[in-house]
Amino acid sequence: MVEKYIPLTTLSQILDLRLFIARAGERDSLAWWDSHALTEQGQWALARLYPRYADHAGARLAIEAAAIIHAKTIGHQPAVTLFGLGADLDARVMRQLDLRRMDDEPLTIAPPIHSASELQTLLSQKIELTDDDLEVVRSAVVNGHLAELGAVTEASVWSGELVTIVHRLTAAYTLSDFGRLVVPYYRLEG
Repeated sequence: MVEKYIPLTTLSQILDLRLFIARAGERDSLAWWDSHALTEQGQWALARLYPRYADHAGARLAIEAAAIIHAKTIGHQPAVTLFGLGADLDARVMRQLDLRRMDDEPLTIAPPIHSASELQTLLSQKIELTDDDLEVVRSAVVNGHLAELGAVTEASVWSGELVTIVHRLTAAYTLSDFGRLVVPYYRLEG
């Protein structure tokens, strides 16, 4: 039986990393998708529809856009991505966004990111990566728009390995460049 408890702090950190990468992928940043939900123009438009929660609505739209692009790129192979950790875990992460909205906690939307090196610099301020983490990213098997970091099981995703898995997935976005998303993933086994 797979343990289904994940600390709220871990779920919140995953949400923050999703928001960071979702913002990085916007058209005015690294141009990986076209949601515009976290851009200045997108926030202006959303503020007309959701005056109190434009930032939360934008975050939800941008994360969903990123999830769709990731799923389309991955195709039908069983995989774990930053935006696709499994239905139950994804729902728990997004619940953190709902809780922040209910607490009237404003979201900080990062400014545009213009290069992979800027992404790497900002990412190093958000998460600590070990030498092992960096080695996994360096040795990723890149095939077109995909970067396989290795294999995981559902049990490892639901275990204490979750933070390491998420950090490595996030760090592997540095394999992408302006206008060219490389989707990092772990092959899901078992």
